[in-house]
Amino acid sequence: MIKEENGLIIGDLCIDPSKSSKYKNIFFSHAHSDHVKLAKNSSSTHFATKETIDLIKKRYEKSFGLNFSPLEINKKIKFDNFEIELFSNGHILGSTGINLDFYNKNYIITSDFRTSDSILFKGLKPIESEVLVLETTFASPEFNFPNHFDVVNEMVSWIEKNAKNKLIILSGYSLGKAQELTKISNMAGFVPLVHESIFEMNKIYSNHGVDIGKYELLNHNLKDHNVLIMPQNLIDKFLFSTIKEFDKRDILCAIATGWNAQGFDKCFPLSNHCDYNELIEFVKESNPKLVLTDHGYSQEFARTLNKLGYNSRPLKQSSQKQLFEF
Repeated sequence: MIKEENGLIIGDLCIDPSKSSKYKNIFFSHAHSDHVKLAKNSSSTHFATKETIDLIKKRYEKSFGLNFSPLEINKKIKFDNFEIELFSNGHILGSTGINLDFYNKNYIITSDFRTSDSILFKGLKPIESEVLVLETTFASPEFNFPNHFDVVNEMVSWIEKNAKNKLIILSGYSLGKAQELTKISNMAGFVPLVHESIFEMNKIYSNHGVDIGKYELLNHNLKDHNVLIMPQNLIDKFLFSTIKEFDKRDILCAIATGWNAQGFDKCFPLSNHCDYNELIEFVKESNPKLVLTDHGYSQEFARTLNKLGYNSRPLKQSSQKQLFEF
């Protein structure tokens, strides 16, 4: 059977559970927290790429003692009466989508993905499929991101201009965005200080051969550097006042995100996801018979695709029977 039940369930495999899963086999498409809920049952096996497993083990204390099994990209893996094959999807280190043949139908499950190349990874090219399970985080017309490399060049220029006489604080998710910020800081000519959580993720990127440049751990050495990278959940007025009391320099703080963030000196629209137009183009080139939208603007985007002549509905409103009938 295939159904949505706190994750995508295919036979005895649960993909990206949103709650701790009871299933025997659990697959993680990548290591972001909204896609990783570890099983309480120690007999379950957690599958992912080696990179994703390394990230999960470092991020989650609850991973200790659990069973992990690394999977390779572009290699078929057998589960009961079906096979899956992973493909890189350009989102973050180790992130993958799934190519699946089940009951004589082909499914492409994108998970979180990006079609445009970034400074760290290649984007995902469209893959023809009968059923496309499509991530729709930014699937609304107001999300129209500029070219990735244009945004990067703008950030490099902004850092070069301001970091000589001010302390620059760059903010983003500790996994995925912060590694791009580390690379961008190096492109601007500065070795950034990074928060401990970012430092650990940076090491794993570097250990897997991703060139993000140089970086140093924040450890009472702020006055020796011009750029500091912090997780966005730690950015608030108390951080600014504490740093200014200690460092005495003026501070400029920028965030890198696809969302419209407030309270920063600069917001750079740097996203690890597709925007609205990229999602439409991906569907057109994939040419599926059925599109199941997932996350974010899933209902709205399904309606948009139906108006464009596609057969589409939100994944969470699709019963087991509906998944087979199209």
